[in-house]
Order: sequence, then structure tokens, then C-alpha cells
Amino acid sequence: MDFRQRRRLIAILLAFLAAGALVVAAFAQRWLVDPDHPETLSLGLRNAEICEEGTCLALSGFDVIDYLNAKIDKVVAYNKTVPPSNQVAVPRRPWDGFPVVGWIAFVASLIAAGGLFIGGVLAIAGKRYELPVMPTTFVVIGIAVAIVNVALYMAMHPAVYPTMTIGWAFAVYGFGAIAGLGAAFPLNRQIRPIDPELGAASATMSWGGSRDDRP
Repeated sequence: MDFRQRRRLIAILLAFLAAGALVVAAFAQRWLVDPDHPETLSLGLRNAEICEEGTCLALSGFDVIDYLNAKIDKVVAYNKTVPPSNQVAVPRRPWDGFPVVGWIAFVASLIAAGGLFIGGVLAIAGKRYELPVMPTTFVVIGIAVAIVNVALYMAMHPAVYPTMTIGWAFAVYGFGAIAGLGAAFPLNRQIRPIDPELGAASATMSWGGSRDDRP
């Protein structure tokens, strides 16, 4: 196996690994957890599970906001009935955009994963179709959009418990995002159509010079 074949194989394997990681992370429900009581809380990009007093609730991201606001309202109402010395600290109200950025990150991750999978299949088949938008374009845009919204999701997450921390799904997503970007550019060189006027080397010009298709 020569150098060009190894690069092609690595790009394809990396694309499939990244696609799998992005899909797993998108559907996982362990983005945020309570390390002291891991069975009581798990937050995903779209939903959450909160367990209190032996009862577990499966909630959407929007339901989590309503759930926390209701609890805060109860604290506020309680504080009005007791003297200042007996009042309870009022938690910070959750950001209403939290479930929105979670959904955007979810959809963008799946779009990027789809682009990686399609690009990998085309590279395996050795096909260079003339497409309006290359699959690798969806990969780069999807991962870029997901990164921004994941950052907002993690920074602005609701404080369900004071000890919340990052779960394993975030690490899986991080691998998928880095590997996806690393695979997108060499994968693009494997599936980009060849310009008949410029010859085989034209397939390498979308992301800079390369010798993949040169003798």
C-alpha cells in the first residue's frame, strides 16, 4: 500500500469513526451529570432525567426550564411567609435559550455525521459526483455550528444541582468534532470532481495543494 492509498484509507476510517462518535454523542443523555449522585440527574442535548425522592421524571429540555422555574417560584413564595433569618437562597433562574441551543447542536451534529458517512461511502466507491454541495461542506458547517451551540449549552446550563459536571457524552462529541474536521479535508480530495481542463490535480485544489492524484 503506497502513501496515497494509506492517506485515503485513513481519511475514510476517520470519517466513519467521527460520524459514529457524533451520532452517539447527539443521542446520549450524559452531557451533564451530578457526580455525587449520578443516578439522580442526566442531561442530554434534547432531554433530561431527574430523580428526586424515589421518583424519576423524563423531561424535554423545555420541560426542564419549566420544572426549575416552578421550583424557584415555590422558594420565592416560601420566603414571603418567613422572616429574613429563615429565608432560603433563591437559585439562579435558567436561561430560556438552553433547550434551543441543545436542539441546534443535536441537528448540526447529525448533519455533520451524515456528511462524513456519505463522503466515506463515495470515497470507498471511488465515485466523484458533480454535486451542488459537497458532503464535506456539510461536515465543516455542521461541526462549526455544533461547536458554537455546544459551548453555549455547556456554559449556560441550568443549575439543577450545585455539583453538576461534564459527562462522558461531551468527551465523545469532542473526539467526533476533532476527528470529523481532520477527516473532512483529505476526504474532500478523494471525492471532488476532476476538472477536465486542469486534469487529475484539480481534484486537490479545494483545500490547497496536494499530491494525492499526481504521478
